[in-house]
Amino acid sequence: MNILFDLMLALVLFIIIIFTVMLTRKFSNPWVNRKIIHLSSVPAVISYMYIFTEPYVFFLFSVFFTIMLIIPHIKNREMSWFQLKKNYGEVYYTASFAALSLLLWGLDRILAGLSMLFMAVGDSATGLVRSRILKERGKHISGSIAMFILCSAIGYYFYGIKGVLLSVVATLAEYQPWVDDNISVPLLTALTGILI
Repeated sequence: MNILFDLMLALVLFIIIIFTVMLTRKFSNPWVNRKIIHLSSVPAVISYMYIFTEPYVFFLFSVFFTIMLIIPHIKNREMSWFQLKKNYGEVYYTASFAALSLLLWGLDRILAGLSMLFMAVGDSATGLVRSRILKERGKHISGSIAMFILCSAIGYYFYGIKGVLLSVVATLAEYQPWVDDNISVPLLTALTGILI
């Protein structure tokens, strides 16, 4: 019975995300579209934190999205309104969510969800603010400030002062230039949360 409930919930969340993906076809900036799609995953993350009865359906849907996102790259037929050649950020995004959802469920699923929210909301704020200031894609302190403010509020709400400390980690993980932030933000946030 629990698995049926989780499946029905996942289908509703799936429809929200797919609707958002289709809606962004009307907009021309793929970087902004990616952030809008990120935001559409917030209901799924909140559901993971508080509603899903087991991690497996969330995990399987994350894996499904990962496969569906990597296939266009393999075929060299990217969905150009939000996918870019030789940029696998959206694939890393769903893959990191899949990994966290399964690995942290029994340990601290609120931490797992918080790490995902930092990516879904915080990184979206970063990208949207930067897109207003920079003509080309790049890092800018304004985006990092926006991310820190939002992540601090989210972190404090779900995790208290520890959540604010984790928001610093998430912001630095997003700003660093070496590892794709779709990997670094959720995974470093979660790892730091476990360690402290």
